Amino acid sequence: MANIIDTNNANSQMDVNNANELTDINNIMNRRTDVNNINGRISTCIEIKMEPSVDEKKKWERDGVIYQVLMGLCVNVTVLGPGMGFGYSAVAEPAMRAPKTDDLQLDADQANWMATVTALAIPIGCLLSSLVMRRGRKVSMFATSLISLAGWVTIYTSNSYEQILVGRAICGISMGMATIPTTVYVAETVSSKLRSTMVTWTSVFTAFALLIVYIFGYILRDDWRLVALMCALFPVMAIALIVLVIPESSLWLRDQNRPEEALEVMKKFRGIPKDQPAPAELLFELKPRLQKKNQNLLQHLVKRSSLVPFVIMLSYFFFQQFSGIFIVIYNAVAIMDKSGIQIDPYIGAVLIGASRFTVSLLTAGISRKFGRRIPSMISGVGMTIFMGILSLYLFLAENGTVMPDNGVIPVVCLMLYIFMSTLGYLIIPFAMVGEIFPPKVKDILSNLTVAIGYGFSAITVKMYPDMLRLMSMQGVFLFFAIISFVGVIFILLFLPETKGKTLREIEDMFSKKKVFELPTEGVVEERVAPNAVGLLRN
Repeated sequence: MANIIDTNNANSQMDVNNANELTDINNIMNRRTDVNNINGRISTCIEIKMEPSVDEKKKWERDGVIYQVLMGLCVNVTVLGPGMGFGYSAVAEPAMRAPKTDDLQLDADQANWMATVTALAIPIGCLLSSLVMRRGRKVSMFATSLISLAGWVTIYTSNSYEQILVGRAICGISMGMATIPTTVYVAETVSSKLRSTMVTWTSVFTAFALLIVYIFGYILRDDWRLVALMCALFPVMAIALIVLVIPESSLWLRDQNRPEEALEVMKKFRGIPKDQPAPAELLFELKPRLQKKNQNLLQHLVKRSSLVPFVIMLSYFFFQQFSGIFIVIYNAVAIMDKSGIQIDPYIGAVLIGASRFTVSLLTAGISRKFGRRIPSMISGVGMTIFMGILSLYLFLAENGTVMPDNGVIPVVCLMLYIFMSTLGYLIIPFAMVGEIFPPKVKDILSNLTVAIGYGFSAITVKMYPDMLRLMSMQGVFLFFAIISFVGVIFILLFLPETKGKTLREIEDMFSKKKVFELPTEGVVEERVAPNAVGLLRN
C-alpha cells in the first residue's frame, strides 16, 4: 500500500512539474488533455494548437473585410438589370411617341400605361420574392436575373403595344424581386461594423443602373429597342456571378439545419482560415435565438418585434412614395421639359441620374457615421425646401413674373431635391428592411413591406397625369413639399436608430426582452466539431 501511495505522490509531483514547465507555453497555445484509464494505467494525450498572433488576427480581419466587400459588389450586380427598368420609360417614351413609319408608335395614354404597368408589377415581384427566398438567397437572385433578362428580350422583340406592356410587366416583376434578396444577403453575411454602409449598396447600384439607362437613352435616343438590348447584358453578367462566385447566405444555411456549411461560409466572410478555430462571437452570431416550441408562422408574425417595425417601415415608404421621388424617376425627361429648364431634357435626365448616383455613394458613408434618423430628417427638410421653392417659382412664372435667371433656379432646385431625397428618403427605407425584421419573418415582412411601398408608387405614378391637370405643375410640387415635411415629423417621433447594432440587438429593440449579452469566452475549439455544430443547432 505504501508503494502505491508513493507512486501516486510521484505522479502528482510530476504533473505539478509539467504544469509549471508549460505555464509560458499555454499563453500562446491551446492545450487539451484527455485522461483515460486503460487497464489501470493513466495515459495523458496532449493536443497542442498554436493560437494565432495579433498580426495573424489583423490579417484575417482584413481578408474578411475584403471578401465581404467583394461579395457585396457581386450580389448587387443582380440589381443593375432590374434597376434599369425604373428609368427605361423616361428615355423610351419620347422615341416611342415620335412619328414614324417603320416601327411602333404610342399615344400619350399608352405611354403612361407603359410606366404604370411596371409599377403595378413590382409589388407582384416583391410577393413572389418572399416565396422564392425561402429556397435560398442565391436561388432568389438567380430567378430575379433570369426574369429580368426575359423582360428585356421581350421588349426588344416587341411587334405590338401589348407585347411592350408584357415586357414591361416582366421587368417590373424582376424589379420587385431584386431589392430584398441582395439587401437581406448583405445584412445576414457582413459584420455589424460594415452593415450600416453595405446595406445601402442596393440603392447605390439602383442609382447606377438609372444613370446607365439615362446615358443609353441620350446616346440612342431614337432606338428604344437597342436600349433594351443593352440593358439585357447586365442580367447575363449577374447570372454568371451567381453561379460561379457567390456563396449561399450563412444564416439561411443555419436556418435550414445545415450548421457545418453555415460555419464554413461565415468563416469565409470573417477571413478565418478553414483549419483555424471559430471564435466565440462568430458562433454566437450563428446561434439561433431560442423559440417557444410549436410556434407557427402566424404566431411569429403577430409578435411585437414583428408588428412594430412593420408599421414603422410601411409609414416610411408611404412618405417616400408620396413625396414624389419615383414620379421624378419615371418622368425625368418630361419633368425637365415642363419645369422651365432650358437644356436638352435627355441631358437633364443624365444629370438627374448622375446626381442620384453621386449622392447615393455619399449616403453610404454618411449612414455609417450618422445612422438612419439624422440623414432621414435632413433629407425630408431639404426636399420640403427645394420643392417649395420650385413650386413658388413656377407659380410666379405662370402669373406673369419675369424671372431673370434664364432657367437656372429650376435646375438648381430639381438637382438639390434629387440630392436631398437620395440622402435619406430614397435609400434608408430599402436599407432598413433588410435588418429590422426578425429572422423567422424576414422573408415575408421585408418583401411585403416593399410590395406595399411599390403599391404606393403605382398609385402615385397613375395619379400623376390627373394631378398635373387638376393642380398644375406648381401644385404637384407643393403637394410633394407638404408630404416631405409631414414625413420629417414622423421620422422624429417614430423611426428607430439601428446604427452599429447587431441583428439580434435590433430585434430586441422591438420586444420586451433584454439584450442578450455576448459571453466572455475565448476561442472555441473548432476541432471538436460536434460541440461547435451542436452549439449552432441548440
